[in-house]
Amino acid sequence: MQLWNEYEGRIVADQFPLKKLLEPEGRSAFFATTNGSGAPAVIRLIEAHFDEPEILARWSEVAKVDQPNLIKLKKFGQTTLDETALLYAVMEPSDASLADILKERPLTTQETTQLATSLVPAIEALHAGNLVHEHIEPAHVLAVGEIIKLRSDCVREAPEGAEAVEARARDVRDLSTLLLRALTLQNRLSPGTTLPAPFQEIVTNGLSGAWGLPQIAAVLAPVALPKQPVASISAPASPKTTIISESIAYKPLSTIPASEPTLRITTPLAVSDEDQPRRVLPWTTIAAALILALFIGWHFLHKAPAPIPNLATMPAGSSQSASTVAAATAPTPSNATTSTEPNAVAATQASGPRTQWRVVAYTYNHQNQAQDKVAQILSKHPALNPEVFAPKGHAPYLVTVGGSMDHEAAMAFRRKARSEGLPRDTYAQNFPADAR
Repeated sequence: MQLWNEYEGRIVADQFPLKKLLEPEGRSAFFATTNGSGAPAVIRLIEAHFDEPEILARWSEVAKVDQPNLIKLKKFGQTTLDETALLYAVMEPSDASLADILKERPLTTQETTQLATSLVPAIEALHAGNLVHEHIEPAHVLAVGEIIKLRSDCVREAPEGAEAVEARARDVRDLSTLLLRALTLQNRLSPGTTLPAPFQEIVTNGLSGAWGLPQIAAVLAPVALPKQPVASISAPASPKTTIISESIAYKPLSTIPASEPTLRITTPLAVSDEDQPRRVLPWTTIAAALILALFIGWHFLHKAPAPIPNLATMPAGSSQSASTVAAATAPTPSNATTSTEPNAVAATQASGPRTQWRVVAYTYNHQNQAQDKVAQILSKHPALNPEVFAPKGHAPYLVTVGGSMDHEAAMAFRRKARSEGLPRDTYAQNFPADAR
């Protein structure tokens, strides 16, 4: 296949123009597009590696989950560009990413409350639909207008039995880690660290596994923020802001300390230094500056990962995602980690029975790049047994670890690889017996 930026200007499915490349992400890439009726949208392309049915099935299930704090998948399907089979998903655009905000400062207690009361119902809705997220991190928390949303194109089906229980528990631990990071910019709860109520309880019990989503939601309900008027983008002369959180129980406005700023966001064109003091709108100011500086791209409160990311929300003009391993100075395409979800793009589906599971950490379009990455992994983690695997006998070249194995062993080895420092979006996939 071509470099992702060489697809700019092409049209997918006869209705979605590929405008600016927003973020390459290994097997996949995100482009600015329109939704068929002229409204702005984001489209993700994935080169399929024999997994088209699985990815499309996941997206189909995600599209059934109607929850306001999840990025909406508007349309998805299969297409071909230059004899390369691709999957595509069209989704609503976002404005900025939480990852970008946390590069500047931590969130306040009220901002973190809004964050939590937005994400908890989104994760609950996924779990109710027999789905798990497994990528709850700042780059995948996005803002669409005044609403905080979670990237949804990267979820997967929940496994069965005890493994399903553990997968849901990981989502809760990841949420707890996200809230901790939002407050402290740290990923670990250090001894002696005291968090503001109710997050000391939420983070401590969420990380330990003592609490699930119902307990966290119950503690959050009494401290939810009051609802505020919605801003009108069409009235720039007197811009207003809106609180991002929805679908929560609200306290009377009088009970919220006036001195503590609330988490707000506005469109960059509506920001006024005179009407919106920085004391009240710190996140808005930062998001606006980031969006303008990065060509008003596909941002969110919210980046991605991706991402969207990062869905990772992705800053416009960015050349690689947080999880992408890029050959930035070479004439070859950047490489990145692939994901355990609908993160990667299409290739033609192979015929024949699937009998070998492999754990995939990286994807390259050039064999020498894949071999270099194998050498790097061998030098640090020889027990992972990395190797170059080309399912079609030519590009794409996958860097896999652990060799060929059954499904249960692959799931366990994926966890081992992640624990030893390989990317979080390392995934396991079943390949035809004759794939090499």
